[in-house]
Amino acid sequence: MVRIKALACAALAAGAVMASAAPTAQAAAPVPFSITENIDFNSEDPPTFTATGPLCPSGTFEDDVRVAGGANSPLPKVNLLIRTVYTCADGSGTFFVLKHVFITFDEETETSTNTGPITLNGGTGDYSRLRGHGVDSGSTDEFGIGVGEITGVIVRQ
Repeated sequence: MVRIKALACAALAAGAVMASAAPTAQAAAPVPFSITENIDFNSEDPPTFTATGPLCPSGTFEDDVRVAGGANSPLPKVNLLIRTVYTCADGSGTFFVLKHVFITFDEETETSTNTGPITLNGGTGDYSRLRGHGVDSGSTDEFGIGVGEITGVIVRQ
């Protein structure tokens, strides 16, 4: 009986040593990023962006509005679901963002503002495994010049 207890204690101790030596899987910490979009609604040139974090520093982007809907409010509003492809100028690839923005128009000043959540959903090249989320806030002035600021975190790259 003493021998069985001694063997059991030895087995438990060996298991504890092995468990403490085994590597533990940990998710990478989220990495902050930002994207600044510049768009001239009166130009034929593609809109441009600059970015921080593990994204490429600059490039162009193209929005594809997938769904549009109105809103019941005193100000003219519209909800948009937009798929955006960002193409990196450095050739590192493209990355895909899904935006759900809420746009409010001010007819008196001929301006608009927008805000809404975004998700980063992969891409090509260096960004094929990209995943993250954030918030898009932007505005357009009376001349049709728009600036968008997206901030968030990348959870996988």
